[in-house]
Amino acid sequence: MSKSLAEVLSEIDDPEAVDFILNEVRGHDTSSAEATDEIVSTTLQQQYDRFLRRRQNRSPTTIAQYKRTIPDLIDYAENNKVRSPYQLSTDLIDGYVDLLMERYDADATILTYTKNAGVFLRWLNARNKCSEAVYEVLSKDALGLSPKARDEAIPEPVARHIIEQLHQHRRGSHLHAAMELFWNGGPRIGDVYSADLRDFLPEENTLKFRHRPEEGTRLKNGSADDDTVGDGERDIILKDRVVDALQLYINTERPDVKDDFGREPLFATKYGRAARSTLRRWIYEATSCRWAPRMQDTPDCNGNCDPDSSVCPCSYYPHAIRRGAIVHHLSGDLRQDRASQRFDVSIPILKKHYDPRTKSRQLADRADAVRDAWADW
Repeated sequence: MSKSLAEVLSEIDDPEAVDFILNEVRGHDTSSAEATDEIVSTTLQQQYDRFLRRRQNRSPTTIAQYKRTIPDLIDYAENNKVRSPYQLSTDLIDGYVDLLMERYDADATILTYTKNAGVFLRWLNARNKCSEAVYEVLSKDALGLSPKARDEAIPEPVARHIIEQLHQHRRGSHLHAAMELFWNGGPRIGDVYSADLRDFLPEENTLKFRHRPEEGTRLKNGSADDDTVGDGERDIILKDRVVDALQLYINTERPDVKDDFGREPLFATKYGRAARSTLRRWIYEATSCRWAPRMQDTPDCNGNCDPDSSVCPCSYYPHAIRRGAIVHHLSGDLRQDRASQRFDVSIPILKKHYDPRTKSRQLADRADAVRDAWADW
């Protein structure tokens, strides 16, 4: 084995990636030295440039999307000292998916990035420059994402109906507790994923969100003490019914387990902390036709879907529950500065992306507060 190849292999922790490289060297048509030179010298950036040149017959929109998304994967790889496609591993791609899930709330956005990255990785695999397992990590089934779920803000009557149905028929279940929390607290998936039992203070109607990267969980905007741009740490107050649902879930359904860091997650499965993909599936199931009301604008569903194994046409993304919760709070006269703190979102972003109310609705929502501010004369 050449020194240059040994140096490349020494920087790879994934056994699958190491085996792939060694097999490529052994099976190369030319000399082992030439194979080694190709592995060492070929970079992801060079392959990406070639990929774009071979895609010139695609639409301008598709090319623009490739240019917007795929370099993000290459930057992540290079930041993790991976420059050659031969060094790509399932662990690296899993880490990239975790980064996307921390960065973006909407499943549709995550799917856009992973879909385009998958196209690039399959292109590399067809040229024997990465293993098949690398791009299979990005399949929709493996990610637990669904393009069929709806991303608009869930209407308040729909959320209320679902929660009442779950309260009546599945009280204290993981579905009930999760829906109560998402609707009342409006958290991100990453917030709920990060929460421990110790963060839930039922006697104070409070749930704390804390940034603990050294223990395997992160908040989107980090904490005030690290080098992130914001501070995602906060305490939120919960309605009594949400506290009751969480407490009943903890007492009756939550498995008595710890995660790999010895922490006790708030939401758990028998395997440990409930993964982000698991939390998504719970919301898909909770908002399916099994619990949702039948309304005039409900997507076509004949009721024969299986929400336990697939996404119902009626289902909403978790981000849609968050958006609906924010709109519900704003419509209930919660000031934007306070909503910004509760939901960890800046006021400009709040106005642009999280407040789809019409101008007339905004006027109506603030009218009483404005009248209260008027002098008597």
